[in-house]
Amino acid sequence: MSPTRRSALRRGLALSLAAALSLAAPLVAGGTASAQEAWPQKPIRVIVPFKPGGRTDVVARLLGKVIEEKGLLPHPLVIVNMDGGGGAIAGRAALDADDGHTVLHWHHQMLIANAMGLIDFGPDAFTSIGFTGGGSPVWAVRADSGYETLADVVDKLKEEPGSLVEAIGIGSIPHFVGALLAKEAGFETRKVQANSGADRLKMIAGGNADIALFAASEYLNAKDVAGGLDAVVFFGPNRIDNIPDVPTAKELGYDVTWANPNWWLAPADMPAEHAAILAEALKTAMEDPSIQEYFAENALDAYWTPGDEAQAESEALLEDLKEIAAEIR
Repeated sequence: MSPTRRSALRRGLALSLAAALSLAAPLVAGGTASAQEAWPQKPIRVIVPFKPGGRTDVVARLLGKVIEEKGLLPHPLVIVNMDGGGGAIAGRAALDADDGHTVLHWHHQMLIANAMGLIDFGPDAFTSIGFTGGGSPVWAVRADSGYETLADVVDKLKEEPGSLVEAIGIGSIPHFVGALLAKEAGFETRKVQANSGADRLKMIAGGNADIALFAASEYLNAKDVAGGLDAVVFFGPNRIDNIPDVPTAKELGYDVTWANPNWWLAPADMPAEHAAILAEALKTAMEDPSIQEYFAENALDAYWTPGDEAQAESEALLEDLKEIAAEIR
């Protein structure tokens, strides 16, 4: 073979190889991109800052079950209960996770903890994935108290400031929701310490408190026992079927709501596309009949709020809570 022919053959082979590589390159790149985009690549760890059995824990587990049964994600949600420190331990664990597969499921108690200076992080430390429904409380009095409406209670407190005793846990949701209403309506109560719903019920039943905040489900379970309770206001955005005769604060002219949503959060560095994948799975799961039934039976409000709206709502509420915290401390 002549040198000229050998040279031409080498050039032809080189060009053929280059062409083959150029065709293969997009396939390799595409395969790599697909591998990088596939998420989740393993089970998603969901940190719940409470012991098993409470609403936040149960909702996370029910949604995880639906997501797994319907194949909404290629890997399951694994619930990890991490109570203690008023949520600080769980929140910090979620923020410190660097596996790209850890999220936090909490509610607006985090905002109170931030406002009170009990935790060193707030909403801006996270990527807000969204709200999966929530549950609003009622303010209730003893059934034989003589106070039939919120107006009766407010009028009494305006005529005689501090004349009624409110059972609360210092720095708790009952404390802050009551304080938001007091600020809006212009009254003041005396306070007595009662950390749990059961403690608050005992206080009212025993005549040691006049009024207290209860989850709607707590109220429904207790309203006909221990002397009975009457709810004078509901702090949800709208009335609910479980207590249709109890008006909302907004209906009564007070711009106070407390939805206490089930809030899904991820570390701030979670890629937006990954957050969107989880958000879509949660949104779809919320539509499942089993989820709707649980929420209805437990006087909860079933809805989906996208992450950006959830973030904006939470940040606005945090500013109000900081004002209340400054007055409390």
